[in-house]
Amino acid sequence: MINYELKEADSPKVIDVLSAWQPLAFVIKDILDRFNVKRDLALEFGVERAYSTTVFANYFKKVIGVDPFNWIFTDGFSRDFETVKELVKGYKNIELINCYSEEFINEHYNERFDLIHIDIGYETHCYATTFPSAEWAVQHCDCVLFHDTLTFPEINQVCEELAEKYGFEYYNYLEPVGPAGQVCGLGILVKK
Repeated sequence: MINYELKEADSPKVIDVLSAWQPLAFVIKDILDRFNVKRDLALEFGVERAYSTTVFANYFKKVIGVDPFNWIFTDGFSRDFETVKELVKGYKNIELINCYSEEFINEHYNERFDLIHIDIGYETHCYATTFPSAEWAVQHCDCVLFHDTLTFPEINQVCEELAEKYGFEYYNYLEPVGPAGQVCGLGILVKK
């Protein structure tokens, strides 16, 4: 693993919701520029409140957000499909799909993407729920991001294993402290 050092921060337009992703919004353009990522099609597994989805919408022609949209947070925020669609209605380049990542993969098995972001686990981020979607991702994209590499060590393990198995470089961005006082980590797998 290589520590990712931010060279130039950016301030994309985002929605006003609480998210552990808030400190990461400033690094995405830097990652895209540094690794020469095309800006046509991004895929996100795990939309939650759509904060990160809107970050990606600043940089890509189209962003597909895949999530089962079946959670209610302890702060009372409902993450149902209609609520999240309303949050992102100002972003015409976002398409939300109401399903699990495994279902999406079965429908789009051979499609290629310019960037894939994985932030799934449905209850907790764990190896068993993340690895299958992540392995598919590195076979269909040359730049794959993983949220919570520090908060959940099993996500870090997924990144390490996939980097070795598929010949990717593994960077980890240790962002500033987030809104809940934590540093979650952003794993970056880039094809060598």
